[in-house]
Amino acid sequence: MPRQDIKLIALDLDGTLLCSDKTISDTTLAAIQAARNKGVIVAIATGRMYSTAKRYGAMLNLGDMPMMLYAGGLIQTVETKKVLYNHPIAVEDAAALLALDKEKGWQMQTYIDDVLRVAAYDSWIQGYEHNTGAKAVVCGDDFYTPQGAPNKMLSRGSHEELLLRKAEIEKVLPDRFNIMFSEGTFLEVMPKGVNKGDGLRRLGNLFGVTIDQVMAMGDSQNDIDMLRAAGFSVAMGNAADEIKDAAQAVTLSNDDDGVAAAIERFVL
Repeated sequence: MPRQDIKLIALDLDGTLLCSDKTISDTTLAAIQAARNKGVIVAIATGRMYSTAKRYGAMLNLGDMPMMLYAGGLIQTVETKKVLYNHPIAVEDAAALLALDKEKGWQMQTYIDDVLRVAAYDSWIQGYEHNTGAKAVVCGDDFYTPQGAPNKMLSRGSHEELLLRKAEIEKVLPDRFNIMFSEGTFLEVMPKGVNKGDGLRRLGNLFGVTIDQVMAMGDSQNDIDMLRAAGFSVAMGNAADEIKDAAQAVTLSNDDDGVAAAIERFVL
């Protein structure tokens, strides 16, 4: 059980708050509302961009709630879009990575001013659009000259390919990025020093909540920093053992109202 009363709940989206069909169950919505009625701040903590996370924030019906986006690189409110914190990748670092991407022929996508940009439209992008609701802007060769500082860069491929890709980036461009998997075929490239753990601390500071009063819930590798940082952490039943080992408790799966079960047990 938490050592202190929980004042803030941070919820990952995919595989956590969202069922496999990308819906939020009525049971989960009711539990979140009950926590809010108790005075608890509820925040989304996701690797997604604002435009594809906003709909789920609106579904929670909690007003201008905060969302920790791009794995902690941007903190923005749902309704007014007020930016509370922003730390993008430096333009020169993005340009260096895009030059390497072009040389190697990798699949890569950037997120600049909440716009998804790609060099070419392929099956990876088609699937990404279907799963997230995002719409990509196809830029051709202009893609390799970043038109601003990206909040995130993402590369797609088989897990084995991405492991090699990660090692190559870290070898050629050392100490410039924080690189992690959000799913087996999603390699996320963030600015150095940006992760969900640091983002969670900033979020708490913004709302006057100490880290030991925060409960975090997640299911993926990019949630580990957040689970370790939170005063109390809960892994989803559908998470891999690595994620469960980083948490203090394990709840039911995302398809079995795991978020609701954890809120009812540890918060209400």
